[in-house]
Amino acid sequence: MKTTLSIFIGILLSLTFTSCEKDLLDVDFNTTIKEIIVANIDEGQQTIDHKVLLSLENEDTKDYLDKLKEVKINKLTYQIVSFSGNEDATVDIEFTAANTPLRKDAFVVSEAFNEGTVFEITDLDKLSSIADVLKENKKLETGFSGESVSNGEGVKFEIEVIAELEIIASPLEK
Repeated sequence: MKTTLSIFIGILLSLTFTSCEKDLLDVDFNTTIKEIIVANIDEGQQTIDHKVLLSLENEDTKDYLDKLKEVKINKLTYQIVSFSGNEDATVDIEFTAANTPLRKDAFVVSEAFNEGTVFEITDLDKLSSIADVLKENKKLETGFSGESVSNGEGVKFEIEVIAELEIIASPLEK
């Protein structure tokens, strides 16, 4: 009876450790992905629509792209990182990722650049949804669309999109 109980406990423990072994080998790390959206706006009022692909592939993730268990977006921001042209140019835009509207903003482009304004996406449900798309497709389209006004001369600016990610991958996944 004691032998049978000992064998049963031994089998139970070995099954427990075997099922946990895969989780113990998981790799958990943080990485940042970023892209630049270049916007050229002619003089006058016009509709604008600028997109870029935000790719999950970088030095941190390249060995794990086919082994992802979880992708979490801890922070998603955009910021004007360069500017030239009409100081009074304005935009009224909607920022999107994976065809999901994330944020609407209206601002004077030169002011946002000079002040170093960082526009952050804070809706956790939307961040989770686009993280799922990023995990599945390894990339997603992000950008902005809306209206611009630039009287007197055109304007050129660059928007940097930055996603700070937490990744869980399993080296044992195939």
